[in-house]
Amino acid sequence: MTLNPNVAAEAVAHLAARPLLVHEAHALEVVQAYINAEAVIRDPEASAAMAAAGTKARYQVERGVAIIPITGPLVSRGDMIGDGYRMTSYGAIATEFARAADDPSIRAIVAAVNSPGGTVEGVLGAAGAIRAARAAKPVVAHVTSMAASAGYWLASQADEIVLADDLAQVGSIGVYTMHMDISGLLEKVGVQISLISSGRHKVDGHPFAPLPSDVRGSIQQEIDDLRLMFAREVAAGRSARGLTSDLALATEARMFRALNVATGDREAIAMKLADSVGTRAAVLASLTSNGRGSRRIDGGHSMGMNAGAPGAETSPGISKADHDAAVAKAREDGRAEGHAAGLAEGRKAERERRAAIVGSEEAQGREAAAAALADTTDLSADEAKRALAAMPKAGAAGIPPLAQRASDDPSAGAPDGSRPTDKGKSGAAYSAEELAARVAGNRR
Repeated sequence: MTLNPNVAAEAVAHLAARPLLVHEAHALEVVQAYINAEAVIRDPEASAAMAAAGTKARYQVERGVAIIPITGPLVSRGDMIGDGYRMTSYGAIATEFARAADDPSIRAIVAAVNSPGGTVEGVLGAAGAIRAARAAKPVVAHVTSMAASAGYWLASQADEIVLADDLAQVGSIGVYTMHMDISGLLEKVGVQISLISSGRHKVDGHPFAPLPSDVRGSIQQEIDDLRLMFAREVAAGRSARGLTSDLALATEARMFRALNVATGDREAIAMKLADSVGTRAAVLASLTSNGRGSRRIDGGHSMGMNAGAPGAETSPGISKADHDAAVAKAREDGRAEGHAAGLAEGRKAERERRAAIVGSEEAQGREAAAAALADTTDLSADEAKRALAAMPKAGAAGIPPLAQRASDDPSAGAPDGSRPTDKGKSGAAYSAEELAARVAGNRR
């Protein structure tokens, strides 16, 4: 099964322009996985086999517990799951968790995680499927080697995260992308690219020239926003364990092992990124004892495994009602935190937008119009400044102030080219608010 080199190059270029949720040291694995996924999708036999496999449950079942693999790079292409593919698609994760949640013979679910992360596209759907399954049945993420970036995003949506051994690691709560500047190569081979576009930001980030500072700033803002979303989603999944979005952000995208050999600390557990250390057999034993399992989800140690020093005691179990109530409270707290933070960010952004408009050079001599554009429209600061620049200044030579401008001539129009609504009324004039409304209407 091979892929045309041109298609492979297309896949690489596609990822180069996208934000990624992957531990940087494994970025090339995600690129290769994306190319492999394209090969599977475009090969008729492989695609047919994948489709046939997807018609039935693909998870193992041990003692009534479904074990769903989340292994290798995570991609948004195809329907691949299991070691045979050496990658996992988000769609397959969502499908298998939904199946296990609906299967009456399944009492609990283990997400067997060993992933460096993957693409941004698709992660929200897979995470949502894990949360939905968690509302129906206990879900434990068992990390055999690593749960990094998108892999950790998914693991954090389980009731509990258990690390397989002292070398297992979690984290990389961050996002990154890359920009390719091939202008030097094109110059060497004598090729010049002319981009003809409409819309000032239409070709932002193109690879045929160095990245301008303002475009870089816009891309950086997008990456920062995605990281904030990442942190909030992690906090929503683990708020019952004490992991807030601020704590998630404070990790600065570092990876944390179950055991820091130099200090002897259980650093991943101390950072609230994981809950205990134990084998899959211990996880299964806990989930299959006492009916629905003996774990706690209220932040205490659990499952009879080592959550710190050797010999940590096992905490007692909780009832289904207490479990469901704790899950509901954790989700509500996470939503409330995200909502409050979002409102604060929105108010801050609006203050900054208004200040940029009314304090701009273009607003000088057009103060009333600037205030109206800032307060009565949703124009961005740049859009408002361009609109202001096209307006005459009040009191300019030969031009009366805006509030005094009037005409009985039906051909007279506003500075934006539109016509007054009551042309026949003598003395009709545009107020600053009316002009702002017309500018905003033309924009839409």
